[in-house]
Amino acid sequence: MKGLGLLGKVIYVMNVIVALLLVISFVLPLLPPTTFPTLSLLSLAVSPLILLNIIFTIYWLFRLKKRFLFSFVVLVIAYFHFNPFIEISSEGDTSDYTKTLSVLTYNVHLFNAYEKEPKEQEVMQQFSELLKTENPDIVCIQEFYSDYTTDMSNYPYQFIHFKEAGNKLGHAIFSKYPLINKGGFDFNDSHNNTIYADAIVGGDTIRIYNLHLESLGIQPSVSFLQNRDTEKLKNRISETFVAQEKQIELILNHKSKSPYPAILLGDFNNTPFSYTYRKLKRDMKDAFLKRGNGLGTTYLFDSYPMRIDYILLSRDMDVVKFKTIKNSFSDHYPVTATIGW
Repeated sequence: MKGLGLLGKVIYVMNVIVALLLVISFVLPLLPPTTFPTLSLLSLAVSPLILLNIIFTIYWLFRLKKRFLFSFVVLVIAYFHFNPFIEISSEGDTSDYTKTLSVLTYNVHLFNAYEKEPKEQEVMQQFSELLKTENPDIVCIQEFYSDYTTDMSNYPYQFIHFKEAGNKLGHAIFSKYPLINKGGFDFNDSHNNTIYADAIVGGDTIRIYNLHLESLGIQPSVSFLQNRDTEKLKNRISETFVAQEKQIELILNHKSKSPYPAILLGDFNNTPFSYTYRKLKRDMKDAFLKRGNGLGTTYLFDSYPMRIDYILLSRDMDVVKFKTIKNSFSDHYPVTATIGW
């Protein structure tokens, strides 16, 4: 480290540590959380690690030092290993396809039923305007609230599922097309769930899975994390990833027995750098990677952008359009896609 002062040496050591952590993260999508529960936590840090390596690359370039190559090479490998961090895409043409289906997924946060702001009337009006503007054929809702007051008459086929009688928290699929073979998984020891239904679209059958995987159970703020016992917090997140692994095994096993093309959409409660995402995407297309733009942010953790809501589809279908809608009353953004075949 000749030619570097004390500050430069400290920065370089920090750079090496951050780059090596990002390299270690390359194996995370391959490691089951049940086997490596603690190491799986690093998947939540991949996005910040990418940002820090970008900052170090720019810093060394500004200093005209060849040390920029260290983080730069790691970033290039990460870009191709994890999928692009930023997408720039254009819309396709629906006329190129015999049939199309538009879907929208939205974690509505119980329509903010237990929040002071915004008020119920404002929430319901915003939700109605969203449906009117986007006009999706199928709407999948996570954290559905039983006392909702929105007019869903444009969606005559509905499957609303509550895990237990009397529960107000559930999940829902609203459709303009007939729904058959409906059901839910009712995960043990969890408030989360996944439901499914087969949509009959112009004579074709499409299996729809509305996912809401195990939640981290933490508030989206740095101050919340700082005020919690580190060991308990680590155990809580590790347990969440282990629970997700078991949940996706149930879903994928069920999906493997279906003869129909499938769409998996909803709140996965995990990042694109995780084991959870890799397993679910294994033989699927990620709609954002095909037609998305920007970072694809669907959730803000104390203003830090994260992508944890997805639309995945079988490879024999194409993504024609994709959009993340930033106007939201919930802590999540709604995501919509048009699919063609």
